[in-house]
Amino acid sequence: MENKVRIFDVKHYAVHDGPGIRTTFFLMGCPLRCLWCQNPESQKDETVITFTQMKCIGCGKCVEVCGKLDRNLQLLKASCEMCGKCVKTCFAQARQFGSTYYTPEDVLKIVKDERIFFDSSKGGVTFSGGECMLHIDFLTETVRLLKENGIRSAIDTCGAVPKSSFERILPYADLYLYDIKKIDPALHKEYTGMDNTLILENLKFLTQNDANIIIRIPLIPGYTDSKEDIDAIGRFVRDDLNNKIIRCELLPYNKLAASKYGNKTIWSDYTLGDYPLPEMEPQSKEYISELAEILKSYGIEVFSESL
Repeated sequence: MENKVRIFDVKHYAVHDGPGIRTTFFLMGCPLRCLWCQNPESQKDETVITFTQMKCIGCGKCVEVCGKLDRNLQLLKASCEMCGKCVKTCFAQARQFGSTYYTPEDVLKIVKDERIFFDSSKGGVTFSGGECMLHIDFLTETVRLLKENGIRSAIDTCGAVPKSSFERILPYADLYLYDIKKIDPALHKEYTGMDNTLILENLKFLTQNDANIIIRIPLIPGYTDSKEDIDAIGRFVRDDLNNKIIRCELLPYNKLAASKYGNKTIWSDYTLGDYPLPEMEPQSKEYISELAEILKSYGIEVFSESL
């Protein structure tokens, strides 16, 4: 069976997904259902055909190749054969497959020509999602290939996968961008659909094996950004991880996620629902600075683009 995964986006020359200049691959599928999810289209590991109505020019070519479309140029999901004819005929690119299959060899072919940028900036390739660690067979083989070709790799993960997955990737990955959203297990489950026992145990495992780790803390107003939240993370890093991380990164709230919800596909009965959080503003620079000081009091190096 061919070792391939669905990837819904490839971001070249990325500068926010680890050190240096990077190419980031976003894989489909995630075990969590965070209320503030930035990529809700990636939660299910499935193929969809997206429909961006503002790009549609009303040429009617899609109707010519698919007689099932309604007057909104959509159809029921069960009646869609996923043949892709409407995608091929849409020269306005209003209709596109939401993901593309890649093999490890495909990834290597894409990034080999970008190695000059990686080497000059101490960058590399980042795997994100969704949750890239769900696809451990693909990920292990791909990261091994990159390492053999002198290309550094980073794993952007929520940590909610079996410990055995980290055991497999450990010899090859150069860096882990590891999310900690909440220390309280009950609230973590309420906000993400899963408690954090496995997540924190996997993080301990990585530190015990001297992995390079950057902890990333998404600051969601009223959910993860209280001073008590940050203090709890600071104590955990000091007492349970013995400060064996590179640094913590504070990620201010991003309002743009709300625009990704609703129905963005050709299927009239398919929707990602409404964005579940109320209208909120990102944290001020002053407040983020106060949170940073809490972490620094535990001997932790802190970074935020807001500071």
